[in-house]
Amino acid sequence: MTARPPAPVALAGRYVMLEPLRIDHVPDLFAAQRGLETDWGWLPVSAPRSQAEMRLIVEQRLAQQAAGGAFLFAVLDARIRRPVGWIAYLNICVIDQRLDVGWHWIGGALAESYATVEIHLLLVQHAFDLGFTRVQWQLDDLDRNGHHTMRQIGAVREGLLQRHQKRPDGTWRDTVLYAVLAPSRAAPPGGFANLSLTAGPSPAPAPASGPWPAPAPAQAPVQGRRPPLGLPPGGAAYLP
Repeated sequence: MTARPPAPVALAGRYVMLEPLRIDHVPDLFAAQRGLETDWGWLPVSAPRSQAEMRLIVEQRLAQQAAGGAFLFAVLDARIRRPVGWIAYLNICVIDQRLDVGWHWIGGALAESYATVEIHLLLVQHAFDLGFTRVQWQLDDLDRNGHHTMRQIGAVREGLLQRHQKRPDGTWRDTVLYAVLAPSRAAPPGGFANLSLTAGPSPAPAPASGPWPAPAPAQAPVQGRRPPLGLPPGGAAYLP
């Protein structure tokens, strides 16, 4: 039995909406990225310095998608319905029911917020709905926020690939492999079987509370510091 390849679809959560990446997203993406060059440290390209450079990067990614090597989503802030980042399915293997989630970048007020975890939950649940049984991530060993996100969603750290890939600055990165298996194969206690995230044109209701992922308590913002990652309890205010 094989999985179904990803197809254009909108996925809606409490804080974000995901829709297929398009060229007309470029102006808003560049506006979200401008001034946040350091946030691009984990992507295998340098941060764009102009809208034209952003367009070139998007065109390259869409060409990769057309060749069957990826499926890309724009990340929209659900409050304003404007693109503020992107994320992708990569290394899609329908026969082995396996794919990667990568090329994650999000700017603006949603960076390093509850939305970061929700993006990954939406994509994992959608992959399971398509019949994939393994979702994996390959993170730079120095990407501490990325590792924290993996802990929040219950991904298993499976190993370290040393001197695995060059960064844009020429240094070598070690890559950490994480994975989540579909509930029929394995899952954390109370795992994805309890996750309810609905695709559609508008934000879905909050996922039902349960033992996993553990909801983060609502906290007052601390000046100069973003809120912790993790999904807050239902009804809690979003902390930008």
